[in-house]
Amino acid sequence: MKDIEPRFFDTENKTLAHLEWEAIRVINFDGNHIDMGEAYPKYEQPQNFWMQKYFDNGSDEHHVIKSNIRNKEYQSLDDFYEALKPLLKPKKKGKALKDAKHRTAQASYQREQLGDGFIEGKPELFKDARDVAKYIADVGKDEAIFTDQLAQLLFRHKALELSDTQIQTLWNFLDNQVEKHLKLDRVEAAILDENNKNLYFMWGKIKREYPKGDTFTWTTKEAAAKCGCSRTNVAPIMKKLEKLGAITLIQAGKAGANSTRAALYRRDA
Repeated sequence: MKDIEPRFFDTENKTLAHLEWEAIRVINFDGNHIDMGEAYPKYEQPQNFWMQKYFDNGSDEHHVIKSNIRNKEYQSLDDFYEALKPLLKPKKKGKALKDAKHRTAQASYQREQLGDGFIEGKPELFKDARDVAKYIADVGKDEAIFTDQLAQLLFRHKALELSDTQIQTLWNFLDNQVEKHLKLDRVEAAILDENNKNLYFMWGKIKREYPKGDTFTWTTKEAAAKCGCSRTNVAPIMKKLEKLGAITLIQAGKAGANSTRAALYRRDA
């Protein structure tokens, strides 16, 4: 298959553009420079500039992929694009980096404060606990329901070996998450006072999915679908929610068919 539509030739990341050029040349044109140039004449000269960008900015991970291309370890372009995926994950910067450092420090503080009650290495348990908390808040907080859901949570994650102190930690976490879902504060009152149905509906969707303090990704397409509004309305709505103190934009999303970076928010209210 020769008529490949390149993904990175027209992007700002010329290191990836160089790797893609080489991958297409080796995999689809058997390494032939002339055939490659004839297939993509528009990029034959610019690709020399991409090569320099690769030598100037390429990381160890980029060099490994380049070596694999040269050694013909990728049987298809799909294999090459799959190998690129780890490099496409956005690196934390600014607020995102600050938030990550805060969470690391928070974990260290909890480890110190909880002592034997600290639960190590079970992120999926706490992720599931957040969903359970939302369910409990939806059906109404009841001691029997709470105890039953806690027991099911422990069973699902094979966490029955937790000590009584650790189970108490999980109980406290679940209880706090439920309370966060149930709480109506001044920020929500301010949102109601805006008399904007789309604004309040968007906030309701966020509040239903994510308790206070949680971070979440929110693409324009996803937000428009959940809110039932047009995509052009999403940005103003999210900016208004941020202005009212309901959420914080930690990292802006990046538009583009090949972008993997969605907007990252934190629910504050």
